[in-house]
Amino acid sequence: MKIDINPNFKFNFKWKKLFGGKKNIYLIFGIILVLLILLFNSTHIIANLQWFDEVGYTRTYLTRALAIAGLTLPIFLVFYIISILYYKSIAKKYDSISYPKKTEAEIRTRNRYVYTISGIFFLIVSYGLASDYWYVILQYFNSVDFNQVDPVFSKDISFYVFRLPMYQFLVSMAISVVVLLVLLTVLIYLLIAAKSSFNRLNFRNARGILHVIKSGFIQFAGKALAMLISLFMVLLALKYYMDSYLVMFNESGVVYGPGYTDIKINVPFLRIIALLSAVSAIVVAYGILKKKINLIAYPVLGIFALSIIRVLAVFAVEALVVNPNQLETERPYIVNNINMTRQAFGINDVEIRQFEADKDITATEINENRDVVDSIKINSYRHTLDFIKQAQVIRGYYDFNDVDVDRYVINGEKKQVFLSAREIDRNLISPDTWQNMHLFYTHGYGVVMSDSSTATSQGQPDFLMKDIPTTNNTDIPIENPRIYFGELVSDYVIVGTEYDEFDYPKGGENETYRYTGDAGIRLSFLNRLLYAIEEKEPKILISSLIDENSSIIRKRNIRERVVSIAPFLTYDSDPYLVVANSKVYWMIDAYTITDRYPNARTFNGINYVRNSVKVVVDAYTGDVDFYLADPEDPIAISYNRIFGGLFKDLNDMPEPLREHIKYPEDLFEMQTTVLEQYHVTDAGIFYNGEDVWEKSKVTTTNDQEKVAQEPYSLFTSFGDEQGLELVFTEYYTIKGKENMVAIVNVRMEGDHYGQLVEYKFPPQKTVSSPYLFRNKLNQDPEISKELSLLDSGGSAVEFGDMVIAPIENSLLYVVPIYLVAEGENSIPEIKRYVLSNDDKIVIGDTFMSTLGQLFDFTVGEEQEGPGGVVEERLAREANDLFDQATAAQRAGDWAEYGRLMEELKRVLESMFDQ
Repeated sequence: MKIDINPNFKFNFKWKKLFGGKKNIYLIFGIILVLLILLFNSTHIIANLQWFDEVGYTRTYLTRALAIAGLTLPIFLVFYIISILYYKSIAKKYDSISYPKKTEAEIRTRNRYVYTISGIFFLIVSYGLASDYWYVILQYFNSVDFNQVDPVFSKDISFYVFRLPMYQFLVSMAISVVVLLVLLTVLIYLLIAAKSSFNRLNFRNARGILHVIKSGFIQFAGKALAMLISLFMVLLALKYYMDSYLVMFNESGVVYGPGYTDIKINVPFLRIIALLSAVSAIVVAYGILKKKINLIAYPVLGIFALSIIRVLAVFAVEALVVNPNQLETERPYIVNNINMTRQAFGINDVEIRQFEADKDITATEINENRDVVDSIKINSYRHTLDFIKQAQVIRGYYDFNDVDVDRYVINGEKKQVFLSAREIDRNLISPDTWQNMHLFYTHGYGVVMSDSSTATSQGQPDFLMKDIPTTNNTDIPIENPRIYFGELVSDYVIVGTEYDEFDYPKGGENETYRYTGDAGIRLSFLNRLLYAIEEKEPKILISSLIDENSSIIRKRNIRERVVSIAPFLTYDSDPYLVVANSKVYWMIDAYTITDRYPNARTFNGINYVRNSVKVVVDAYTGDVDFYLADPEDPIAISYNRIFGGLFKDLNDMPEPLREHIKYPEDLFEMQTTVLEQYHVTDAGIFYNGEDVWEKSKVTTTNDQEKVAQEPYSLFTSFGDEQGLELVFTEYYTIKGKENMVAIVNVRMEGDHYGQLVEYKFPPQKTVSSPYLFRNKLNQDPEISKELSLLDSGGSAVEFGDMVIAPIENSLLYVVPIYLVAEGENSIPEIKRYVLSNDDKIVIGDTFMSTLGQLFDFTVGEEQEGPGGVVEERLAREANDLFDQATAAQRAGDWAEYGRLMEELKRVLESMFDQ
């Protein structure tokens, strides 16, 4: 008996029954593919919703999302219904004249394809329009009056900013739809209907062919075309009428906006053409239906003729009326442009103070203004940042993005200080493993603060806060110096893991930390899956270091954070640090802008700007608060209505933060640029270009070409308030010259916040601009010799920020001279000071000794002045050396400790010798 030892594992499993053939297999794979696409795309939406919920701005996100969705639907329905109704009317005509006749089944199949393709096409178009114009539509329905009218049509400014863009959008969209339908009608007839007719034509009879096409086309689409062209003419009438208002943005001519020819010729002609277009709508429709070509041609020719006459009239009036007497003809329109531009950029209320710029300032006047003199900024931004990057980085993964200037009351004295945040730069982390990048190096640590008006005996910044842990020589408490949100960070971190975070280096070890703030989203299993997909990082899902107590913190870059919440605002390029309430904050200025302010000249694409919003970001928790700083700005009010009270009242900002509100540098820079031309209010002087200013240029070395300088900071007094004020200041020369004609300051304290103050110099006097003074400095034999001696031996001389401080009715020029070693990682140090009253120039080793040279102080007089300056400088130096020695001791660097103690001994002996 044979036994079959090969078992029969043959199954009669019918795959075709399971899947129902190849078509169903493809269908299943297609469904799986669609589900995967939806899954991966939906993660972004869910992650965004979670993030907005975390920061407390879900309503802002949903307002935009729902606005787009809510606008997409009606736009789609309008487009789709019009197109389908129009298609049905055309299809019915086509089916009646087509040859051979189509069956009912063929018509249903064709209609199904047309409905589907039209639906997809118009849905995409509608979504695109809603995404691009949602804010235009919402601002239209939430418009706010400016309570100011334009000088030509007496329309409130809100008409141009909020309503006219909406009208233009609707008319433009409607014209596009009408033109599209007309083209489709013609195309459909020529490609389909005519083809069926050609089958029965004698091609030798060209006239007969044209007659058939003409009669067939009229029969095929006559009524539809009559309706469309009539509608087009109505829309054209609306467009011409709106164009008459667009002369307010005319960039040609003597000034920005309407001129004589625009008002006398262009506007009347545009409105006549608009009226003719409206009348033509009826005439053209009647002509098409009655097959009377003349009735169609006459209105079109009339509009064309009027357009030609308008162009000829413009040239004639310009040549015969305007150009022979242009100033007098255009004078009222020049005045309009000046007034509207100054109003749009907030420079219409500049306080002008005549300033003699005498050169006979006395030692007595210096002593009477010692609060201003002692507060003069002798450290420059760039050199201070370079020094901090060398002396305070501590470890290779730290960096400082920039230096901010602010004012603080320190130990009872108001000072102008520099601040900089020590952040982790992920590009400097090595090795850049996922664990290091996202779990270990999670935050920066500490703030560096220095007094801008003093320097150590080595010419280095006088630190008030420094090192890790923070050495704080002020009475400003800072209990939590950790920086999870900043300018350099750009990636997510995960906190609350099984792995402690790096806090700061301590000797040869590292201190660790665990985040205790409420930022971040808890990583449940589903969230781990979600963010593994969203961040394209499977380690988030599989890492054993992450559990349900862990949280992911995203969008840590402060700019990205605020832009994500409110992308409709424009943000200042330089966020700045604030130390308040024992914590570290970032403050960012936000602007509302438009290019639709009538009759105002455009600068950098805008012609209206207001610093309407102040944004505060907590550097530890990431909390973001928007405060309405300008409650009279209609654009900001409109946004607040749209987003349901997004902006808080400025009075709700905590007082310690409100004390550090500054006027934004970007806005001041823009306003001072506009002032170069628009400081002039007389139409004749403006027209002739007699008094055009230019911002003074500067150089940092003798070899460098002169370049534009950012706004300077200055601590000064205006005589109407007690104490000193921090201001930004700009120096002006006559265009093409180097003689300084004015200084413009912006105040930022109390009720004077935002007040522009112009010190105007007598036109007959020669007052040195920064660049002219730099040339005078180089031409002085003694100073030139001194600089040549310094500029040798592997080091280079660089000029620091020049300060020109008004003292009484004179100017005090101060230039720190830096010595910078050649090569990378050099430490800039102030080695000399140059001071001048714009007549006598002196150079010295210290600021006070140089001041004594300039004003013939004796040592005794210097010591008798307010503050005991010499002793204070040595005391600061001793304190600085002691702090450095203590830090070296903690780090175990005994050689450095010994050197610093010897240096401290020398300084103390110098103090006893005083």
